[in-house]
Amino acid sequence: MKSSEFRIYRFLTSLEAISKGGLIAIALGIVSILGTIDYITGFELSSSFFYLIPVAMIAWAGGRESGLIFSALCAVVWFTSNLLSGQNVSSPFVGIWNTLIRFGFYAVVTILLTELRHALEEERLLANTDPLTGALNRRSFNEIAEKKMIHAEVNRRPYTMVYIDLDNFKTVNDALGHATGDLVLKTVVDAIHAQIRNTDFLARLGGDEFAVLLMDLDQNHAKIIVQRLHSSLLEKMTENEWEITFSIGVLTVLSMPESVDKLVNMTDALMYEVKGKGKDAVQYSVFE
Repeated sequence: MKSSEFRIYRFLTSLEAISKGGLIAIALGIVSILGTIDYITGFELSSSFFYLIPVAMIAWAGGRESGLIFSALCAVVWFTSNLLSGQNVSSPFVGIWNTLIRFGFYAVVTILLTELRHALEEERLLANTDPLTGALNRRSFNEIAEKKMIHAEVNRRPYTMVYIDLDNFKTVNDALGHATGDLVLKTVVDAIHAQIRNTDFLARLGGDEFAVLLMDLDQNHAKIIVQRLHSSLLEKMTENEWEITFSIGVLTVLSMPESVDKLVNMTDALMYEVKGKGKDAVQYSVFE
């Protein structure tokens, strides 16, 4: 991506941080300024190209429908400003035609921008998630976890890492086929998402291994969520007659480990303690 294109992309992406109401107010302000400029300078000096700025803002952040509405608004404001400045046309049809042409130009830009954003979002989603389950992939999880760990350390807040391994998954996968195995993994992810909060993060770390980062939770509160999660997972397996259980390691963190890998490895070790004791249980610990 060229530097100029990158700057435009950064500008459009930054619009996502602005509230919808605030963005509409800014765009309307720009349209008003451009309409005033068109009126003052007269119809001989056109500024119709610059109406693309509010159109692009609304289309990128608000979607196709909002962008098309603003496209129509900008075309009408342009025509009205020129009309008020003294522009004469041979017939009303000419004015309507010119307005429709400008609307069509703005509409094409709106459609292209919304399609571009959709494509970029899909690409970003594929880069950050596991294609089978939709959970975060390991690389993306590591990046998020590192940022959250630093934030928690600065604010002296606890958080809890949960490592989940499916017991007997290979046996079920081999006996019932890979299609069933894929369904098991998707069901596990759906069940976990149903039990955790929007502020928590779920990742698929390996074939049948998952990690959950529970933010701002000490061990007592984490136990409530994990116990509920464990019960929900077992219930889903029973409903589908899959002979799968879960070995779970849970590490509550009070001081920052040296790395995300260290955090994952410590929680993984807790999970393997469960494996060694007979599986289908939860092992808790605290890192201070």
